[in-house]
Amino acid sequence: MVKPDLSGPGNNSYFVVYSGFPFPYLYMASAVQWNEDYAVTTRHTPFIPDVKYSCSTGCDLVFIQHKANGHYPSWRAPRVGENITAVGASPYLTTVTGKGKVYPAPFINTDESSGDLYAIHDAPTVKGMSGGPVIASDGSVVGINMGFYSTTLHDVSYHPGVKGAERISIFVPYSIIQREWSLLQAKLNDPRGTRYTAM
Repeated sequence: MVKPDLSGPGNNSYFVVYSGFPFPYLYMASAVQWNEDYAVTTRHTPFIPDVKYSCSTGCDLVFIQHKANGHYPSWRAPRVGENITAVGASPYLTTVTGKGKVYPAPFINTDESSGDLYAIHDAPTVKGMSGGPVIASDGSVVGINMGFYSTTLHDVSYHPGVKGAERISIFVPYSIIQREWSLLQAKLNDPRGTRYTAM
């Protein structure tokens, strides 16, 4: 089960985003500050305002324009076997967390054509945590929560890469986020002066 985190450090590691027009506040997700001017969240949450870039391969992330509130986290690649904490908002608008560890098996979402290799942890997640940070024990953010593939041990495949997992939760790892940030920077710095805005 996820646990409420009403006054812990997880509260400052993300912020809540809501859908805009034509369905304002109908959908919600979590987002993480990437740098001073941009944050990152999941693409599958519809109608998020201020989206400035959507993943080049169709993967599940977007960058939104959002000013940092005094700080933003350090980011790095996840390490297989390390302990992590999944953080985000619950449907009741409280911060919730789940503890788990990173597994070596990659995850390919067959519902999309990106072919990207997402990462797996076994921390519990709930709706609203999509886009929230996956935080390593050193405080670094190693990716953003995307969803879950299974919620119980009985649903978990016996693939050796997830052996011992209590469930399968999926996250977008740092490597994909960094790749897409580099592409966004290239578009913003286009010498022809063309500025890119996702549709």
